[in-house]
Amino acid sequence: MRYVDWLQGFIGSETEVTVPGDVIIGTLTKVGEGTITLKVPPIIYGPPTDTAIIPLRSIEFVRIVSS
Repeated sequence: MRYVDWLQGFIGSETEVTVPGDVIIGTLTKVGEGTITLKVPPIIYGPPTDTAIIPLRSIEFVRIVSS
């Protein structure tokens, strides 16, 4: 099983993703061939969207939060 296939099984789950220098917390909404998409809370001085698109190559660690 590929990593991308494994992640697709957790779409809709609360997810923590560690990238160099940051941790992004949100709901996993989409898994593509080269990126994952999380729905995140709005950032005060950030972009006007509620999504974070993260390249798979920059991910250091993924934690699926148990419900």
